[in-house]
Amino acid sequence: MSTVALVHVVQDTDSGLFMFPHEGDVGYTKLIKDAGTFDDIESAIDTAMFHLGHNFIVFSFYQSS
Repeated sequence: MSTVALVHVVQDTDSGLFMFPHEGDVGYTKLIKDAGTFDDIESAIDTAMFHLGHNFIVFSFYQSS
């Protein structure tokens, strides 16, 4: 039986790239399927602000596992 969870992804509004975890830091990818997900919106926003300033958008959606 699969479960459904609310997850969040961050996109850089300047480049259009999505963030993902990479070697203890963050990397960037063109594809949303390769984006890293955050379990809570606060972590997504804090990470985005640290790496991107105010140039980001957070998308939230439900994902089955």
